[in-house]
Amino acid sequence: VVVKGVDATNQYAEMRLGMTELIVSPEQLQLNLEMTPDRGFYQPGDEVTYDILVTNQQGQPVQADVSVALVDLAVLTLLPDNAPPIGEAFYARQPHRSQIGAGLFFSGEGLELELPDEVGGRGGGGGDGGAEAAVFLDGEEEDETRRDFRDTAHWEGRLTTNANGRAALTISLPDNLTTWRLSAKAVTAQTLVGQDYVDIVSTLPLLIRPVTPRFFTVGDVMLLGALVHNNTDAAIDAAVSLQAVGLTLNGPAEQSVTVAAGGQALIQWPITAEDFPFADLVFRVSGGAYEDATTPTFGVGPNNQIPILRYAGQDWVASSGVLDEAGRRMEGVLLPPEFDNRRGSVTVTVNPSLAAAVLDAMEVINRPRYHGTRCAQSILDQMLPNVAIARALAQLGLDNPDMAAELARLINRDLGELQRSQRSTGGWGWCHNSPDDPVTSAYALLTLVKAREAGYEVSDNMISRGQRYIGNQLADMERLTQRYDANRAAFFAYALAESGGLETAALDELFSDYRNLLDPYAKGLMVLAYHKAAPQSPNVAALLSDLNNSAVVSATGAHWEDETRDWRNWNSDTRGTAIIIAALSAVEPDHPFAAPAVSWLMTARTAELWPSSHDTAWSLLALTDWMAATGELNANYGYSIALNASAWQEGRFPRDNLTETDADTSGLENLLANEVNFFDSERGGGDGRLYYNLHLTSHAAAHLEAMNRGFI
Repeated sequence: VVVKGVDATNQYAEMRLGMTELIVSPEQLQLNLEMTPDRGFYQPGDEVTYDILVTNQQGQPVQADVSVALVDLAVLTLLPDNAPPIGEAFYARQPHRSQIGAGLFFSGEGLELELPDEVGGRGGGGGDGGAEAAVFLDGEEEDETRRDFRDTAHWEGRLTTNANGRAALTISLPDNLTTWRLSAKAVTAQTLVGQDYVDIVSTLPLLIRPVTPRFFTVGDVMLLGALVHNNTDAAIDAAVSLQAVGLTLNGPAEQSVTVAAGGQALIQWPITAEDFPFADLVFRVSGGAYEDATTPTFGVGPNNQIPILRYAGQDWVASSGVLDEAGRRMEGVLLPPEFDNRRGSVTVTVNPSLAAAVLDAMEVINRPRYHGTRCAQSILDQMLPNVAIARALAQLGLDNPDMAAELARLINRDLGELQRSQRSTGGWGWCHNSPDDPVTSAYALLTLVKAREAGYEVSDNMISRGQRYIGNQLADMERLTQRYDANRAAFFAYALAESGGLETAALDELFSDYRNLLDPYAKGLMVLAYHKAAPQSPNVAALLSDLNNSAVVSATGAHWEDETRDWRNWNSDTRGTAIIIAALSAVEPDHPFAAPAVSWLMTARTAELWPSSHDTAWSLLALTDWMAATGELNANYGYSIALNASAWQEGRFPRDNLTETDADTSGLENLLANEVNFFDSERGGGDGRLYYNLHLTSHAAAHLEAMNRGFI
């Protein structure tokens, strides 16, 4: 490398680079390994001793560190070694490559070190199947049955040869009947390297190999087999037997067969899989002076037991109710026929107020963050649920300073990002390079308004620009023929009404021209828009009448559905029902369908949350309005839950623990199999409401039908 600096004739420093390549053979850096087993024939359980000799290229013994692995050759045929040959790894020819430029001008000294996240987990795999399998191992007798099957018989990271280059290695062989390969890699202090391998065979004169599936299913009827190998030079008359727990043998356990010299024979037993957790199997053969016994080579636990599964489909059902005065409510639960009593549970959850559900949904702010640059849609997907929780804390007077602080951090961050992503038109795009999206923009405007209701400072300019954009979108919607277009117009009108920018004439025109085209949730949005813009309008009564007629009433309450799923406007049955609850809370809290709709909405939860963050946000907004309208935060009463007339759960909800949730879960073994199980919820005297939810998860084999829940 030649460098010429700056001088009177050179304004810039110059550099010239030239090179030549010298190729050096690495042969003299390679070691020779010889691994000699002590004999040529082995059986399971035998000890094999290897004499290991390491020499250099001149044949001189050297002292080296050696790593060794004795592995079943069948495993090694499935995948190549996960490391390259050691000689190639150390001394392969390297391409000429360099990194120039940045290193001349930039130093990383003093920068924060970035460390990768540690991955949790205990390792080991396998679950708890071994513990379950142990039920069959009690009283097990010591015998010669082969049951110790391993892929790797031995691994040792550092075996050092002596000054004569020699080391001895003794290994006890497992019960596999296979070819074992001993692989060794060596390195010296002078970085001479080498590797080699040697194979041995572990077998028996007369042996039996089970042929079993990975699992059975209760009721399976099949042929279970085993191969008998005769490795001698004379025919053998052999007795072959199967010992089975968990299976019924539909024929004799012992059979006779003649196996030709050097040949094999297949023996089969007809079996039926019984209702046991596992099948415990031992295969035996004896003939002449030889015998062999083995469990399957794979399975659960030390005895390699084969799982017996129940053919069953999982099902979830739920019920819920509200007790708004002293009294009792009985729920009957009938378990499905042929249910699996080893799986499934029933859970009863009680709340003194829907405020508990609001706080339980705090989990939505702990979802994984979007990585990289965030689009407007992803900002809203996180911001609206957080705003809904903050609004509930503010409007219901719930005291949770830690939650409020975390919400403030997240919402203020999202407000800044939403402001930066607003377009010059006043709208927002789905993402940075996409055109303005009216639905996304309406959601942004609504989210800003709800954030202001929660007490956050929101720019008037940002809201007014959003109003102009949505107002123009609503004005341009003429001659609507599609249901989703009419629903979208109702959503635009609602967003404008919430922000104070809707003219009543536009709302009346939408009602008169497209009332019959609107889905129920859009009519709920119209009710909310009228409540803000023209609360005395007679059109509200007409819309409520339509909602009465379209309610779907069931054992879990009341809800509303679109004629066809309005995915273009991000709607679902959960969101639509929540919107109508908010509408009823605003104009008629004592509406006969209001409480049943709240009951249905609570049942629609998956644990503490609803199916999506979007559904969760709308549900929290609606429940907050419902609680504010009904004044249910003054509870003070005791309660009890009984199962089949036996006390199960009891407690008391005073005013200071209205955000608590009491829940208890029982396995199905505590329920009656062929009779109705009665869950009795009783509420004592005092103010407030008792909300209960009953969730049953079961697995049953009878009458399974195809299920279609669509694509999400």
